[in-house]
Amino acid sequence: MSRRLQEYMLASAKNGREVVRTGPFTVTITGHDSNVYLNYAVPDPGADPSAADIEALIAAFTTRGRAPRLEYLPNLAPAVEPALLAAGFTVADRLPLMECGPDGAADQPVPPGFELVTPKTDAEVEAMLAAQHEAFGEAPPTPAHVAATRAKAESGQLQLLARELATGETAGGGIAAAVRDGISEVAGIAVRPAYERRGLGAALTLHLTRAAFAAGATLAFLTPAGDAQERVYARVGYRRADSVLFLSHSA
Repeated sequence: MSRRLQEYMLASAKNGREVVRTGPFTVTITGHDSNVYLNYAVPDPGADPSAADIEALIAAFTTRGRAPRLEYLPNLAPAVEPALLAAGFTVADRLPLMECGPDGAADQPVPPGFELVTPKTDAEVEAMLAAQHEAFGEAPPTPAHVAATRAKAESGQLQLLARELATGETAGGGIAAAVRDGISEVAGIAVRPAYERRGLGAALTLHLTRAAFAAGATLAFLTPAGDAQERVYARVGYRRADSVLFLSHSA
C-alpha cells in the first residue's frame, strides 16, 4: 500500500508542473509559485543516491529559483535520508499519513449557521484560497493561483469552501485531489482563525472524503500538520498508516 500511495503522490505532483529527472529523483517544479509545498522531489523506491546525484538534485532546484526539498514515504527508500543529511539537508518535518476507507467515514455535522459549497466563480475560488492562505500564514492568492485552481477543478480536483450564512464570509476551505488508481488525497483543510473550534475542519474533511468516494475512490489519505489536526481527522474516521518525510536544503 505504501508504494501505491507514493506512486499516487508522485503522479499528482507531476500534474501541471515541470518534471525533471536527475539520478534516482523526480523533481517537480511549479512555474508560477515558489511555495516550497508545490516544489519538491521524490526518490525512486530503493534509491541509494551518490554525492554526485545529490549535487545534481540541488542544482535542479537552484537553477530554477526554487529551494531544494523532498517529500516522500521514507520506508520505501531508507538509504536516501542518511545520504541527504550527510549532504547538508535537514529534516523539516515528519508527519503521520492517515487513511480512510468508504466504510470508515463518520458523520460530522456542518455547524449551525454555516454552509459548505463548491466554489464555481473566480470570486468564490479566490475566497477559498484566501481562507487557506490566511490559515497557513501565506501571502494572499494571486490571479495565477486562481487560474491554476480553476484548471485543477476542470481536471477532477474536488474543492469546497465553508461560508457563514449570516454574513456570507468564507470561513475555510479544502480540496480532495482528482481520483487516480482508486486513491484521493484530502488536503489544504483550513479554517480561518476567527472561525476555529466550531467543527468546520471536521465537516470539511468528511464532506471532501465522501465526495472522493462518490467520485470513485476506494481509499482517501491525508497528512495532519500536528496532534490537534490528527485528532480532528481521527473523529472523521482516519487512522495512521505510514509517515511522510520532508527534507530541505538551504542552498
